[in-house]
Amino acid sequence: MDSKGAILVVTAFLNMFMSATLSKRLVCIVLLAARIKHDEVATILGICSKTVKMIQIKLDLKETSDLLKISGGGRKRKTANVEEEIVNEICDNQYHSRQQIADKISEKWGISLSISSVGELLKRNGIKLLKCGSLPAKADPSAQRKFFEETLQPLMERARNKEVSLLFVDASHFVMGCDFLGRVYGKVRHYVRTCSGRKRYNVLGALNFVTKSLLTVTNDTYITATQVCEMLLKISREYQGKAIYMVLDNASYQKCRIVTDLAKKLGIHLIYIPPYSPNLNLIERLWKFVKAELRKKYYSDFRIFVNKIDSITESTAKEHKAAVDRLISEKVQLFDELVPKQDNPHVCSVGRCQMPLVA
Repeated sequence: MDSKGAILVVTAFLNMFMSATLSKRLVCIVLLAARIKHDEVATILGICSKTVKMIQIKLDLKETSDLLKISGGGRKRKTANVEEEIVNEICDNQYHSRQQIADKISEKWGISLSISSVGELLKRNGIKLLKCGSLPAKADPSAQRKFFEETLQPLMERARNKEVSLLFVDASHFVMGCDFLGRVYGKVRHYVRTCSGRKRYNVLGALNFVTKSLLTVTNDTYITATQVCEMLLKISREYQGKAIYMVLDNASYQKCRIVTDLAKKLGIHLIYIPPYSPNLNLIERLWKFVKAELRKKYYSDFRIFVNKIDSITESTAKEHKAAVDRLISEKVQLFDELVPKQDNPHVCSVGRCQMPLVA
């Protein structure tokens, strides 16, 4: 490699850590210090000879600090005077694409922006395309907050201190079919055969808040009070001699008399979450995890489908414990910090958006 090639390699290396302009200036300074002629330096680096002379003058005057600065320069952005207004417009309304934003900017401010320019504007202001969260229409945020702070949070603390066994109980229904088609990369969409009918595998689970171990009662028909009673007996045997608290939703088969009477007889405390509050029953996150694992592969045989579900649920305290630990913690999503922006959408209230929320 000749000397010119070596210089270009060094310049390219410096470009990995700084701007092209600054890297060329540094190499230019080294070449000038080595007494290379101005015209040769300009030719090697592909810069103007006047620039090389300016750098030489700065070096002679020992004004090297100016050489290490890059001025802002460039043209003024089209949106410079109204960018804050544009950002407020985007945040206060619902835009689903960059083209919609570009059209609005053109309509309201008379500024024509390309799709890529809109993307730069969004990135510059920290605006991202975010998936909307769901807010149950009939949920009572204040009731959820009260339940969490007065009932659930103290139970979590007691469970951490091994004073009680805290279990989150719920049923999930896994339907074999299109919901669990595999995903593969490719240039065209792949189609695979799905099973005829709607075979369903029901799992009633009781997840230990601390150990992440899971007890299950399963069938391929329906979950009823019979299965809930079976679960109560199973829990009673597993946690014999311990104070047991079960967190459940308000499904009728979990609140009927046969269930409450058996729970009382076994000394198990049933804690019902407020209506329309699935966010307070942490086992819901486990079911979402299980379904995500199922989507990694297509299942053509119901027995294999069932065996896969069982293998995942049986390993919540083993192979999958690290993942389940991240999902099941003291962090609970609450909605009383949301404020309405329009008739339907809600967003985090100002100053409290950084509170960790877990879906």
